[in-house]
Amino acid sequence: MAEMILPQKSGKRKVHSLKVDLTPMVDLGFLLITFFMLTTTMAQPKAMDVIMPDDQPTKHPTPFVEEATITLIPSANHSLYYYNGLLKSPADMHIAGMKNARDIILRKKSQVAALPPTFSSDAHQLHVLIKPDKTCKYEDLVSLLDEMNINSVKYYAIVDISAEDVSAMAQ
Repeated sequence: MAEMILPQKSGKRKVHSLKVDLTPMVDLGFLLITFFMLTTTMAQPKAMDVIMPDDQPTKHPTPFVEEATITLIPSANHSLYYYNGLLKSPADMHIAGMKNARDIILRKKSQVAALPPTFSSDAHQLHVLIKPDKTCKYEDLVSLLDEMNINSVKYYAIVDISAEDVSAMAQ
C-alpha cells in the first residue's frame, strides 16, 4: 500500500518522500500471466489427412484409365521420375527435378481434360500414383502431397514401388 508521511504542524515544514509499496502490483502481474498462460491455445500441430489403402489384398483391384494416370517416383537428390499410364519400356520413364513437379502435373491435367468425350467421367479426372523409392527424402514426399492439394488432384495414392520401376530407373 502507498504510505505517505505528512509533516507535523509544528512550525518548520519537513519534506518527506512518498513511498509506494509495489507488492500488490507484482501479485496482479503474476495473476495475469498465469491467467493468460492457462487460457491461451498453444499452436496446434498441422497434419494432412492421408487415406491409405487397406493392407488386405482385395479381389477387385481399383480400375483406372491408363490415359488419365501418371506415376511419380521421388528419388535421391530431389529428383523425380515419372511416366504416363503403364510402364511398357524403360524409355517411357522420364526424369526431372522436384521443382518441376507442378509443371508435370498441370501438363498431364490438361492432357486428361482434352480426352474425347467418349471417355467416362472418371477418365476426365487425373489419377496420380506416388511411389517413393528407398532413397527418397521425406520432404519430397510431403511436397508431392502438397502439390496434390494445390492442383486439386482428387485421386492420388501412395503405393509401394515395383521391381520394374526400380529397374527402369537404373537404366
